[in-house]
Amino acid sequence: MNVRVALVLIWSFSYWNCVWSQSPVGPLPSNDESKLRASLVGNADSVYHKHETLVNVQFSQVQLSQWAAGGQSSASLIAKLDQFWEYDGTALGWDTEVHAAFGLLHRPDEGVLLKTDDRIELATKVGYRLKDKGSLTALGSFRTQMAPGFAAVNGVPDPSQVTSRFMAPGYLVVALGLDLKPKDNVTVFLAPFTSKSTYVLDEELSAAGLFGVTPGESARHEMGGYIRLGFKETVSENVTYAVRLDLFSNYLEEPEAVDIFSDHVLTLKVNDWLSTTLGLTLIYDKDVELMLREPDPDVPGDLGEIGDGVQLKQILAVGLSLKFS
Repeated sequence: MNVRVALVLIWSFSYWNCVWSQSPVGPLPSNDESKLRASLVGNADSVYHKHETLVNVQFSQVQLSQWAAGGQSSASLIAKLDQFWEYDGTALGWDTEVHAAFGLLHRPDEGVLLKTDDRIELATKVGYRLKDKGSLTALGSFRTQMAPGFAAVNGVPDPSQVTSRFMAPGYLVVALGLDLKPKDNVTVFLAPFTSKSTYVLDEELSAAGLFGVTPGESARHEMGGYIRLGFKETVSENVTYAVRLDLFSNYLEEPEAVDIFSDHVLTLKVNDWLSTTLGLTLIYDKDVELMLREPDPDVPGDLGEIGDGVQLKQILAVGLSLKFS
């Protein structure tokens, strides 16, 4: 009896194994299985979450000793931190960026220490999806600096003439508008309802009425329209180009005088930890007075020329580049 049962079980196992191996319907591939499960319990792939941290440290040095051609010894260091966090749900999306940079140039022959870069920036936006490539979005953006800035006299910073500090100025933008993504590497944010606040939390700078505030006041508030454009292109396997453009127009005062902030970054990656960066930043704000012409010491009473203009910063650096995600 036991032998007969054993023979039946062996025959049954052999039969069904043969049928299964010849059947065109085998086990589902992993992608198809995920889709089938999603259709039963909800779309499991509807939430996208990504975070990325970039750290760049660039250093350069020139050392001269009895150099016939002349020149100055110098050493410079620039450190940058870029943090990106992105969440994309079925209906809501939330993106946050944090950027910080600080650079110093030291000229040991003169005992001079110069600031070459200084920025703290935070931007976050929350959107409710209206279409596949558009969402109703609220955006908040903040920008300031870390260390004091000084006026230069004959190319040397004068500590007695402070021109800027932390939160002097500080810029806060709060906007409500439409966030569009016509392409994977292009973002367009249009905000007809925008508040831009300029803070000068330093008594001396505030009393001087710098950065557009009324003398003695610590803040200036504007209402207007805001456009933020973003573009990032992979030129080749190791070359990327990123552009950011911010435009703001004050509805109540000289709307034709558009404030401009534009940032361009070209990155050439040598390997996983070494890269070359070429950066260009352009700023125009009619409320920021610049020294357009230095005073002429040979002309009595000449105070130079002060007014609004275009601010430019260009950086070319090679150094350590680390990426965490």
